[in-house]
Amino acid sequence: MKTNPLSVLVSAVVLIVAPIAGAQSPTPTASPNPACPLGFGWAEGLVAYTAYPAPPFPTEDTANLSAPDCAFHQWSWEAFVWATAIGKDGRARFTTLHNVDEVGKTATAAATKGPKPLGLKPRDLKPAGARQNKPGDDPSQAGGGVLVDKDGQIIWYSTHMNDAYFNFLQQYGGAGYAQAPASLTWPVGAAVFKAAWKVIPDGTPPPGFYTEKTTVPMLKNNPAGGIMIDKTAKPRPVTVALVGLHVVGVTANHPEFLWGTFEQVQNAPDLPPGVAYNSTTPVSNQNFTFYAANTPANACNTNTAPKVTDPVKQTVAPVTNVFRQFATGGAEPYRTQDIINVNTAAQGEMTSMGTGNPPLPKETVWANYKLIGTLWIQACTLQPGVSQLEKQGIASIDLANATLETYFQGPQNNFNKNPMANCFMCHNTGPSFAGSSKKYPGKDINLSHALLDSIPAASPTATPTTTPKK
Repeated sequence: MKTNPLSVLVSAVVLIVAPIAGAQSPTPTASPNPACPLGFGWAEGLVAYTAYPAPPFPTEDTANLSAPDCAFHQWSWEAFVWATAIGKDGRARFTTLHNVDEVGKTATAAATKGPKPLGLKPRDLKPAGARQNKPGDDPSQAGGGVLVDKDGQIIWYSTHMNDAYFNFLQQYGGAGYAQAPASLTWPVGAAVFKAAWKVIPDGTPPPGFYTEKTTVPMLKNNPAGGIMIDKTAKPRPVTVALVGLHVVGVTANHPEFLWGTFEQVQNAPDLPPGVAYNSTTPVSNQNFTFYAANTPANACNTNTAPKVTDPVKQTVAPVTNVFRQFATGGAEPYRTQDIINVNTAAQGEMTSMGTGNPPLPKETVWANYKLIGTLWIQACTLQPGVSQLEKQGIASIDLANATLETYFQGPQNNFNKNPMANCFMCHNTGPSFAGSSKKYPGKDINLSHALLDSIPAASPTATPTTTPKK
């Protein structure tokens, strides 16, 4: 984030429950008749992205400068299926891609082949000093704060990069950042995936969830308040279930990346129309994974300092009740219908994966996940030095994932005081903000937090002279 630091939660900003008219950039992308999806048999074509070895990452949906909204939401599902294709090892493709631990290593070390364990970490990849990231070992999500499920387990996060993204990061991260022209953009096909994982205490895979076995660090209470990683303790083995996934990639004519996000369908209820985020009205009379029935809105999405209540079972309190403030990321009604239609078509295809003969492919689990929305800006309009890029957002202008941005949902949390809150608030092309420990100018490649985090904090100017320690 590259503006003057303010509190993450700006309570003085009044929530607008419905998107403000005219808040989105003028665009010719309203979907035409016939209704979305576009193209005969589009959903049936999703199976092609499950192939091994990996087919090309989808990039051409947006080649038309006036591509309709539908094309962007179809891209999100294509990118999701590409990322979640399950190999012979039983693992989703994205979990086997490059990870943060490889960044900054030599090409030889980074290219080492073989099984790659799923590494779950605190989500702390944002530049040090950014207002949405607490320094140290606090295992928090975007916007700060720890999400605690009904079992008293915190949600963990992982980040994964395809070859195009990783190789570009290796070239222009660290000392290489100084050589990047301001207008240099990430290459078409570069993609990054950010996941949220729920610990399954008894290890029994629940129906409708993709799961993996891995380890997570032990937690302990922080003497200064809250919780922290216990670096002296051996990580504990766990089974985790995927509850949220961002799919982010550069496509033809969209160097800003397309930003799509998916959730497991039972994560949380949508805030009903007309109900304020701070209302005493219950959000739903049903139970969800992260919501207890009849919990009022003002008791949800509360960012409270947690405490380890059982060091052995690693339970944490208090539990977080969650609602999704915008069902489709604040998209207007005609744009919302595109998202609904694409979800219906894609989920229907994933249910059978093109065959009615058992045994069905493991990818049928993805029928239990849904696209919340997709965010982009007008084609070929990305410029360096834009700190408030969120104002240019199109379609899901209040896009957030209930498990990845629980406490960062809604315009009331826009520290720039703009009437929308989305990915471009933090991922933009602006320079470092005043007082940041990172010093850099406005560049198009600044969209990546992983890249900005590689810039040496000790550099007094925008030109790094040393390679950051990894």
